[in-house]
Amino acid sequence: MAIGFGSPSQDSGVTRLDLNDILVKHPQATFLMRITGAAMREAGIDDGDVVLVDRAITPVHGHVVIAVVDDEFVCRRLFKQGHDIRLQATEPTTVDIVPGEGQDFQVWGVVTNAIKSMPV
Repeated sequence: MAIGFGSPSQDSGVTRLDLNDILVKHPQATFLMRITGAAMREAGIDDGDVVLVDRAITPVHGHVVIAVVDDEFVCRRLFKQGHDIRLQATEPTTVDIVPGEGQDFQVWGVVTNAIKSMPV
């Protein structure tokens, strides 16, 4: 099976794309963050990836989020059922973050996309 874009000499309909138009729904509330660590590898987010974080989206159960826990940013999946709230990694060896009473905890934004670098 061949995959291609046609001959450059032909008008293939290729146009310039604006990633802001494609990836960003709320420009004033969207930020880029670089991920460190492998806690979300099974969700497709690897060490060094850049994620788009939208602060205008209301986080719900199952969203991958950026949270602030004790003044540190973490990327985890939000688990929220009733009063049970926790941040879950997809890496099995990483323990869940369960906010304790008096602990500084805030869901900062929802991850909408991950951008990966390819070896070149």
